[in-house]
Amino acid sequence: MLDTLPQRLYLLSYTVAKEKFEANNLQFRGQKLRAAALVELVDAGLVSVVPGKEKVVREAVSAPGDPFLAEVWNEVKPKPQHWLNLVHLRAHTAESAVREQLLEQGEIALGEKTKKKLSLLSQHQVTVNHPDHVVALREKSQEPILKGLDPANIPLDDLALTVLATESDYSHHLFSRSEARAHKKEIKAYGEQFDKTVPGLRKALQASMAALRPTGGGWGS
Repeated sequence: MLDTLPQRLYLLSYTVAKEKFEANNLQFRGQKLRAAALVELVDAGLVSVVPGKEKVVREAVSAPGDPFLAEVWNEVKPKPQHWLNLVHLRAHTAESAVREQLLEQGEIALGEKTKKKLSLLSQHQVTVNHPDHVVALREKSQEPILKGLDPANIPLDDLALTVLATESDYSHHLFSRSEARAHKKEIKAYGEQFDKTVPGLRKALQASMAALRPTGGGWGS
């Protein structure tokens, strides 16, 4: 069992059929992992959304035990701030932090190219040791939409996994093109439910991706 939402989201970007992380699913993954961490912090009551402001504030409680979640939590100020800074800034460092956790858990292994960091994409050439875990994650993320389940009844972490995975999903690794067309209304409804629960977060994620896309940015390390 994977410990955190960011860890699950990281593995969900793996294409089992091709046995690799495709480039289309690597761009902006750091922003998505940061957004996933923020969702988990909200769900745990460690940060709160400011009503009507689309801003977030840190609660005066202890930091979470997970190192990556604690890192993100420490960057949330005790006074209201916009989601965008928390999603956008330091997004390029998010992947390495989560990758190290998955490495320690035995979920992935690093190849020689990854260790040497020969190129941008070589940093992501890792081996997924348990592709069946990815298959299970994908099926769990697809099932609510394919079955037409009410998004209001879906736990926040499951809702977030589906919504964040489909955001900017150019390679259609979660839903095929035909599935995405057939369930367009359901996918939209899930996004709207996500926006009600964590208002402003998806908008900030989209703004971060839009700012980096023209320059070919959005790649993590």
